[in-house]
Amino acid sequence: MRTMPTSQASSAFRAIRIVRWTTILLIFLLALVDPFQGRANLSTWSLVLVFAGYNLLLNLLRIRFGWLSSYAHTAVLDLAVAGTLYLLGAEHGGPLYVLIFLAVVCAAATLSLRDSILYVAAASALIIVGESTLYERPSVAEAVRDLGARTIMLMLIAVGTTTIVRRLQVEQEVAREARLETERVAELDRLRTNFVAAVSHELQTPLTAMRAALGLLEASASDRLGFDEKLLVTNARRNVDRLTLEVADLLTLNQLDANSLQLEKLPLDLRATIIDAMAVLHPLAEQKEQKLEVDIDEPLSVEGDRRRLEQVIINLVANAHRHTPAGSRIVISGRNTPNGVLLTISDDGPGIPPHARDRIFERFCQLDPAGGGSGLGLTIVKAIIERHGGHVSIKSADQKKGTTFSVVLPRLNGES
Repeated sequence: MRTMPTSQASSAFRAIRIVRWTTILLIFLLALVDPFQGRANLSTWSLVLVFAGYNLLLNLLRIRFGWLSSYAHTAVLDLAVAGTLYLLGAEHGGPLYVLIFLAVVCAAATLSLRDSILYVAAASALIIVGESTLYERPSVAEAVRDLGARTIMLMLIAVGTTTIVRRLQVEQEVAREARLETERVAELDRLRTNFVAAVSHELQTPLTAMRAALGLLEASASDRLGFDEKLLVTNARRNVDRLTLEVADLLTLNQLDANSLQLEKLPLDLRATIIDAMAVLHPLAEQKEQKLEVDIDEPLSVEGDRRRLEQVIINLVANAHRHTPAGSRIVISGRNTPNGVLLTISDDGPGIPPHARDRIFERFCQLDPAGGGSGLGLTIVKAIIERHGGHVSIKSADQKKGTTFSVVLPRLNGES
């Protein structure tokens, strides 16, 4: 006999208790409305109370002592008790007959389909034996027709109940597995987040030290280094700068995923932020002999996080640097507009195909994997700008006229 998992068995028991007590209450009310005296002057309603007491005793034994934890035993008792009470009621097809239906339904809810069919066969046999003592034997044809109809009805109830319950159990199991998988993925994501955060923090310190050491070496020992040695130091510093940018992006993305990115908003002039970013951007441009120009002739006053806005500028220029050929031109310009402070980063590279513009800010989107980069820079740009109350957009007329990224930020309060 197949047993259900503990959680499913508990759910089945709760549902069975509700069905049983609801049915008992309805039969009791029906017996009061239309009373009938059975054998030994026992009224139908009193026999219903006996069945209620039997159910109460079962519940107490199960709760207090853990007896009858398997419903298979209860199902056998149900059939014996229900059949006995039906015979004592001595009313052919009366309200007490519903108790046999109740026993079949409760058994079908917990037993396998094969066991449910056997249970119905046992219930039919009990009815045949019992009803032969209740009234005069009818004609054979009438008896067969009556018994066949009720057996078919019991069989349909048993099969239908078993099918529905098994379907619900399968759906519960699927839902449970889906929930466990979701929890597993969430745990893996948490571990991944913690790992990236730890690695990023650990890498920042040595990278900063390496960058400072290479810069000092390049400045102080330049006259003592040969051409090839200078080239090695310069390339090493550029690679450290590139790796520093990648680590910064990973750490920022990790903070965005954890919803822990904090902005220290202060009044600032974007021109000063751009000048700070030039220390990182000029070596990138020199690597491909690109021209990096700044076209800003007025203060650009905003309230923002200086370090995060510098990261935005670096990522946008680094994106243009990667996707434009050697000798191209990159221009950073800015001006005050009625809608806010407008900052643009333009290049004269090959441009972006129209079908790719809608997904350019998606995570890990790389139009040209050979160009390098993690595919996170523009995602981070969009997130930081939106957290400053601004927005970023892209304009690329065709694939030959370059690309312009436009960033609009709210102007500092009180500025006209």
